[in-house]
Amino acid sequence: MQLSDYDIDCIKNVKLIIDGHLESHYSIEFLAAKVNIGSTKLKKGFRKCCGLGLFTYLRKRRMIKAAELLVATDKTIKQIAKLTGFKYSSNFTNAFFTHYKITPAKYRQLSKVHKAKK
Repeated sequence: MQLSDYDIDCIKNVKLIIDGHLESHYSIEFLAAKVNIGSTKLKKGFRKCCGLGLFTYLRKRRMIKAAELLVATDKTIKQIAKLTGFKYSSNFTNAFFTHYKITPAKYRQLSKVHKAKK
């Protein structure tokens, strides 16, 4: 698939939308309409430009943000779940564990131990 400069700009704008609002829920159709590109072109173009599918990218960004919040704040797991787009903290905990192979609580605990050793 050949992408024009316009298509690439649209894809970059979708990344900005996602990165700026990790708590929101999206559909391909919504994002495509938001940046004025076809949904198929967005889906395939995003994978070509970013190396990941759009929703894989979103999930990865949410997990990175969650890890940052666990280390840098005293927000509860439930608050972090909501800030990263999860309605239920149990779903967040499962997603976090799948991504990092450690629970959010244990991740926070280990990060505090690591900070204390520095």
